[in-house]
Amino acid sequence: MIRRVLQNNLWLVFVFLSVSGCTAQLPERPTIQYSFQNLTLEQVLNDEVDWSKPEKMKYNFGYWKRFVWVKFELINPSDVPSHYILDIESPWVDEVFLAWKSLGKVETTVFRGTDTHALKEIPHRNPVFSLDLSPNEKRTVYLKIANVGILSAPLRIWTRNSFLDRVERDYIANGIYFGIISALLLYNLLIFISVREKAYLFYCLYLTTLLVNYALLGGFFKQLLIPESTLNVKPYLYTSVNASLLFVGLFSLTFLNLKTVHPKLDRLILGSAVAIGVYSVFSFLIPYHWMEISFIYTFPYFILLLVSAGIYSYWKGVKSSLFFVSAWVTLFVGVIVDSLTKASILPTTTFGRYGVQIGTALEVVLFSLALGRRLRFLLEENLASQNQLSAIRKDFEIARRIQMRILPAEVPKSEHISAIVSYLPLYDIGGDFYDYFETNGNELGIVIADVTGHGVSAALDSSTVKIAFRNAKSFMHSPKELMAEMNQFLCTSLHARFVSAAYFYFDFEAMKLTFTSAGNPPLIFIRDGKVQSAECPGLLLGVRSDFSYEQKEVYLKKGDRLLIFTDGLYENLKPNEDLYSILFPEIRPIVGFTQNEFHQKLLERLSSIRTILKDDITFISLDIV
Repeated sequence: MIRRVLQNNLWLVFVFLSVSGCTAQLPERPTIQYSFQNLTLEQVLNDEVDWSKPEKMKYNFGYWKRFVWVKFELINPSDVPSHYILDIESPWVDEVFLAWKSLGKVETTVFRGTDTHALKEIPHRNPVFSLDLSPNEKRTVYLKIANVGILSAPLRIWTRNSFLDRVERDYIANGIYFGIISALLLYNLLIFISVREKAYLFYCLYLTTLLVNYALLGGFFKQLLIPESTLNVKPYLYTSVNASLLFVGLFSLTFLNLKTVHPKLDRLILGSAVAIGVYSVFSFLIPYHWMEISFIYTFPYFILLLVSAGIYSYWKGVKSSLFFVSAWVTLFVGVIVDSLTKASILPTTTFGRYGVQIGTALEVVLFSLALGRRLRFLLEENLASQNQLSAIRKDFEIARRIQMRILPAEVPKSEHISAIVSYLPLYDIGGDFYDYFETNGNELGIVIADVTGHGVSAALDSSTVKIAFRNAKSFMHSPKELMAEMNQFLCTSLHARFVSAAYFYFDFEAMKLTFTSAGNPPLIFIRDGKVQSAECPGLLLGVRSDFSYEQKEVYLKKGDRLLIFTDGLYENLKPNEDLYSILFPEIRPIVGFTQNEFHQKLLERLSSIRTILKDDITFISLDIV
């Protein structure tokens, strides 16, 4: 898809060159004389002017002059009337005053940059004037060109037919240019919507401002979009041009990966881009003349900075930077050839005539090639990540199955007790663990544990806790001794990880519960509709191998409901409250529910106030029957 779009755009570039090239040779610029004297038309016609020597290549007069008088000779060598078109290739000029003598009569016409197209003698993007000469007539034409900014008089004299032919081809060529930029803009915008990569967004914004720049600079904006407006578009030009530099700078930062390659250079370009962006915003408040002068320095500085960054990035191994540097080189070549052609230093060719357009078209195509290469890398990385993720998911599934085999296959079954267990790991597998011993129908030992941490590593260590519990089976009748035995084993088996745990030994003949805890939440039990708790503080397992644990006893009666759980049940619900103020208000309204309804309802009530699950949850509810 990327290759097809770029091939189409390269084909459009070829068509652009073909269309613009299939035309007659451009007419020579007239030999002119000029003066910067502030004179009236009457003084000029009376030849009170100190004219310069005749020059053919002179048409730029710098940035510091506000106006210039120009004169040239126009001759009709034929024996029939001839119709000529004077074309001034400066769409942005403020005012052109044209005058000549014909049959002893002075004729004048004026072009103003703020005029609507209806006021133009010929509706064209440039200031153009019709000059009709009698057979064998020789006419001296005078122009006063005024402009804030660069002052230039790039004059060409056309015959009417050759001018109309050139206009048609010129609009086709420029239409192809706008088509290339627009196609790349829409295509890369679709890619940005799909991949959400910032480089594509900044590139699309750069292309948008590039379209606006050339529409303003080439006179198309006012001619085609607002022909009836008297708006002066010059202040908008430097807003758009500086915005282009801002967006191409941000694009370069993202594309060249300078934050990683060279952080200081990244900050320099970012600071320069932001400064240019601020300059763009305040363009309407700064005199246009100073905007144009400053642009002479900011543009080459910033572009050379970006090219240097591209070369450095390529040297550091970012291979796509080669396209980046090549893109700027083509633009530089196009601008230089265009300027030298307009100065008549180089012969007029298609590339010279449309150097800037061809340079920018090739630049954006090369940028797109670079982005296409980047997209290919992103797709390859995404595919590799998907494959890696798939492998990880398979490993997780295997680990989950292994862990489920570590946990009891079924809940404890006894004629004295009814049990419901909920095991909710934060990920596919977790660090919580529970198990139980059964000797006969009158005894039951249940352990619940929570390994610090989450995921695979915690799950692996939970298997070590199971081994510790099984190894301590001989102490099942003495919770404190069983916990001490587990602690000694885990102190030598776990590294930089600790375990909270609790062990509960039920003697149904004596209707007595003996339990101990190693940092586990307290036991909560419901008796006669009242919610109560029992605590037995103890140090986490794996901290000190010689720690002595205590145990406590609770006498049981039929109808008691016991709640055993890890801290994930209530943590991250109400940060500033303890577990009693969190759990008791949620338990009291549902104490009369059946065991299954109570178990599910409590989980639902707690889940409704939990914004995000941050820990594994193990919850065991036991009814004494």
